[in-house]
Amino acid sequence: MAFYSINKRLRGERTVYSTSVKQKNKGKIVFSKSKTFTSRTSALKWARGLITQLEADETSLVAGYKEVSFGELIVEYENYKAKSNRPLGRTASFTYRIIRNYPISHLIASKIKSHDIVHYCMARKESESQPGPATIAIDVSLIRKVLRIGKSLLGVNCTQQPVIEAYQALYDLKLIARSTARKRRLEGNEYDKLLAFFEQKEQRRSTVIPYRAIFKISLATCLRISEVTSLRWEDLNISASTILVRDRKNPNGSKGNHTEIPLLGEALPIIRSQPRVSDFIFPVNPRSVTAGFQRACKKLGIVDLRYHDLRREAATRLIESGYTVEEVATVTGHKDLNILWQVYTQITPAHLLKKNQNIV
Repeated sequence: MAFYSINKRLRGERTVYSTSVKQKNKGKIVFSKSKTFTSRTSALKWARGLITQLEADETSLVAGYKEVSFGELIVEYENYKAKSNRPLGRTASFTYRIIRNYPISHLIASKIKSHDIVHYCMARKESESQPGPATIAIDVSLIRKVLRIGKSLLGVNCTQQPVIEAYQALYDLKLIARSTARKRRLEGNEYDKLLAFFEQKEQRRSTVIPYRAIFKISLATCLRISEVTSLRWEDLNISASTILVRDRKNPNGSKGNHTEIPLLGEALPIIRSQPRVSDFIFPVNPRSVTAGFQRACKKLGIVDLRYHDLRREAATRLIESGYTVEEVATVTGHKDLNILWQVYTQITPAHLLKKNQNIV
């Protein structure tokens, strides 16, 4: 049982209202909090709001909802998803692992407040990786998701309300933001410079990654680097010039989302030239490839080019070659053509001028 008391008193020449909220269980005080206000209305609002919250928590306990730490809630959710037909994707799994390394994971899920969410985001921003607002926004959305469904799915006492209440502060502090669409493509002689750099690199005995082949296959297939390094020999159909891409990234979950794509241009010859030393055509760690790519860009003075930008470059090249958006979508795997248009294709004015000259 929770109750409040308000005592009117003078502080100097001002009237203040000392407000106390307490909760008893079997005759013992199990909760007590006090606060002073300059108006009785504010005091009543605070006291009644706190009592509502305390009684809601008490109801949850009576209803049989369990109390666990937020980290334990995440683990339970991950285990549940792993056994379902829609397991977590790579990004969600990676992000939840990060969240579990922060103090918020040690808090009881039902006791998390809005300021805990804000403090997490501030700590995340100052971490070694220094993620941007768009990345932290993904963290927040995943925190909200597990708090939103933890009660109905796992029987855990929790609510998404703290995240909702934190949004205003998060946007005000610019801790989160929507991601801005990138437009970066290969420019000038960047393709030739990178290819020459990788050729020289592969001549060293210490280099085991076929950078040139992976670089070219990424541009020929529009595949993400994680998809390139997951290609299997058994999924290659040489006679049809196609290959099955397993577990492609998808809003509804990547597990089981297999698609067959055509091997256009030099894609098939590149694949057939690879040695069969594993079940995988390119048996390398995708992170090692992207790290090597970034080092190459840095040494060559190529600014603001990410490996994932090659996917945009590849999709745009296909459209510039005369393929329709629907045809390109069969290669990129996009179900939403608007995303393909807005994010992954960047037709340049130079291309249009060149096309106009050919017409004339």
